[in-house]
Amino acid sequence: MSTPTKDPAILNDRWTRRRLIRVGATLGAAGIGGAALTACGAASSPSSGNAAAKPNAAPVTIRFHSRGGAPGSQEVTLYDEQIPKFQEKYPNIKVIHEGFTGEDYPTKITVLNAGGTLGDAMWTAIGGGVIYYYAAQKVIQPIDPFVAKEKFDLTQYYKNCIEGLKREGKLYGLPFKSHPGVSILFYNQTEFEKRGAGVPDKTWTTDKLVEAAKKVTQGDVFGYNPDTSQKTVLTMTRAWGGELLDPEGKKSLLNSTQAIGAVTFMYEALNKHNIAPRPSVAATQSGVNTMFINGKLASGKWGTSFQLTAAQQVKDSFKWFATLHPKGPGGVYGSDYEADADSITTVSKAPDAAWQWVKWLTNQESGIRLGEIGGTVGGRPDVYKSPRLLKDPIRAVFLEAMDTAQPGRPVFNTRMAEYEKTMQDGLLPVWESQQAPTKAFMDELTRQVQVVLDKPLP
Repeated sequence: MSTPTKDPAILNDRWTRRRLIRVGATLGAAGIGGAALTACGAASSPSSGNAAAKPNAAPVTIRFHSRGGAPGSQEVTLYDEQIPKFQEKYPNIKVIHEGFTGEDYPTKITVLNAGGTLGDAMWTAIGGGVIYYYAAQKVIQPIDPFVAKEKFDLTQYYKNCIEGLKREGKLYGLPFKSHPGVSILFYNQTEFEKRGAGVPDKTWTTDKLVEAAKKVTQGDVFGYNPDTSQKTVLTMTRAWGGELLDPEGKKSLLNSTQAIGAVTFMYEALNKHNIAPRPSVAATQSGVNTMFINGKLASGKWGTSFQLTAAQQVKDSFKWFATLHPKGPGGVYGSDYEADADSITTVSKAPDAAWQWVKWLTNQESGIRLGEIGGTVGGRPDVYKSPRLLKDPIRAVFLEAMDTAQPGRPVFNTRMAEYEKTMQDGLLPVWESQQAPTKAFMDELTRQVQVVLDKPLP
């Protein structure tokens, strides 16, 4: 529940976090994959040579599908400026961009694929299990042959980004964007200093954060919001030294000691210490984003994209900044590599040209430009370390978060959205103080989550 915003990058982030959960769950439950998504046959292999890179090669047109949002949004702005530059370098390749917004994206891809009119390259993502679903359904092809043919250097990207875009050992895209998950603590420095609570920094523990938030919580101002999304349950569990899934992504570990400890911490912040607004309370104030902007919430756990909301809507109302969310008992901050990717379709008639475009969209300059336009940046160390981006001090916080971020663990059956929703819905009574996170309760919720994990591929 977040405040309405016209900020395009935040709208895109909401698509990745929330709409993909809803749409992905629907796709997975209905089994829309199957015949529709596999109707177009086997993967194309890269052709001999590298014709796409030769200026005198035969002209070719490629179609690129994105869920970049409306005109003027971060990603569409990047595509609009990069297509002419790409075509200037590769005059034999014409790029046609077909952008779809919001919930239209999976529907459009399904329809195009079923009708045999899918293009050559497309946006994918770890969020909602999108890339794993399309890989399992053979909508996109492994890019390992392209990498091997030209000895393409994958170390340009964060290792955990590359690993996160693999399924059963095969790489299905290059990182277009990446961030360290819901791992950042944004805070109202003015409020913390006024209440004598100190200024949060990376040396704080979760216990210290709770004590400081108690000092800040006065009147109608809450000191802290843990965020109650499934993605935060994951990063909190990791801060407690645990995981929510086994390494194969087939077994839920939600009832482990570490996960129960993390959920209990969140439950107590909301319902024992009363330093955090319950979801129902936040809803009466248009969500936690609005509460922070209006000075009614002094700190909270968000992803890096919240920077835009704070920068554009807080303005000079108070002094704010961010740090890594405090470490938990596990001795780590708790994080999770998230990445959007660009992939090559299995039906592309110009896979070499599509490969050139995928590389272009994931190069250093494109990654930096994403940040300069505003929002999440490319999944590369040389982007996060770019002096052009580090001119903003908060980017140094994000860089450290990326350097210490933990690898993701996708669900094996690709039903990531359904898995996340089952857990998120099941924990709502805990956040609303209708149910304590007892071992018995967590065992039952784990059983419900396991039912999803045991389902076959959609």
